[in-house]
Amino acid sequence: MLDVLKKLFGQPQPLNLAVIYIEYDSDKCGGTKKIFQTLQKYLGVIEDCQTTYFRVDNKYEDLGIKKSSPNLYRVGGDNSFREFSGWQKGIEAVDATGIPCDLVLITNEMFLKPGESFLKDYSTTSLLRTSLDHQKIIGRIDTTFQEYTLFGYDVSSWICTNCFFVPKTALDQLGTMVQINDNLYTILKKTYDPNHLLIQQQLTPTDGQTTEFSIEVSLEANQASDIRLNLDKSYIPRETGISEDDREYGVIIKEISINNSPCPPEYIIRGLHDGLSWSARNLLLAIPETDSEARTVTIKGMLPNDIFREIYEGEINISIFDDSLLYQPEAQINKQYQYWLVEWLTEKWHSRFELTEATWPLFTTKAAAILNESLLTAKFVELGYNPQTYGEKKYY
Repeated sequence: MLDVLKKLFGQPQPLNLAVIYIEYDSDKCGGTKKIFQTLQKYLGVIEDCQTTYFRVDNKYEDLGIKKSSPNLYRVGGDNSFREFSGWQKGIEAVDATGIPCDLVLITNEMFLKPGESFLKDYSTTSLLRTSLDHQKIIGRIDTTFQEYTLFGYDVSSWICTNCFFVPKTALDQLGTMVQINDNLYTILKKTYDPNHLLIQQQLTPTDGQTTEFSIEVSLEANQASDIRLNLDKSYIPRETGISEDDREYGVIIKEISINNSPCPPEYIIRGLHDGLSWSARNLLLAIPETDSEARTVTIKGMLPNDIFREIYEGEINISIFDDSLLYQPEAQINKQYQYWLVEWLTEKWHSRFELTEATWPLFTTKAAAILNESLLTAKFVELGYNPQTYGEKKYY
């Protein structure tokens, strides 16, 4: 009767929200049960909204679909493409149950990482209405302020997939949440190329004020190289207070030459420091191939010993990589995105790891998840569903 009256007097109908929550390890992140309860608490304040939860367990794929309470289903997941294939199983469960569904909240056990979620303050009917009535996907919009392209799509900014609202019609038109599957290997090589590590040199503090070094890298004729310099084994800060700036301190590059001639400025993609020298943690060169001769790239630099002893424990390695060897020659991903993907997972991510043959499967798995996230937003935009942030308050 209430619904009939609302129709007669032009009042909006109650919204039907399906929440697809992915978990893998019940002990992860301090216990997913507590995280799920927090999610329910945040969403429980939304007025004129019927919420149904689909708790998808990606660790146990044979659970089927089981109704645990009037508004909660437990669903067996699919971890073949991590959370993206799990979310797809959740969407299929929504369809299988036949529940009314206007809008879907896509989320997982990481929705509180690294801090509070926007759901704490923005779980409102108006936010849901904005998503539904204006064909918006709503969540945190991420970007590194660089131009990224993937398969011809602009993926320079994207919705963070740990928590976002999307109209059900958009998911129906999308077809699948898994945009990156076996096509990953048209981007990345299937196996790790050991030539990725061009050279490694140990650096040990001297008795003087600075420790200096000189590294030579030989490039064959017709070989293009993306040279990235990294300080191996990240700093181990002492218990004395060290600023974040100190922790990011790298060796100072004083000279870069190719066949004893200064490196052309256009070869330097990233790394200029105060207009005078380069910081090793950000040094990135893109050296084009040549038809004529082999080349020797020489990198000279130094590290002040007071910084060396304060921040680093003992000896460190300076490693130089050619990241282009990780990608297929005709990969439909631009160079800036290639560089960032490697740097993020091996140097900047909270669970960063050394890239070797043994860790290559981990790298490809994490890379697929990142590419899936960025391409997903581009696909929604193509369908006419543009991303929109939840508000002005920042939570991360």
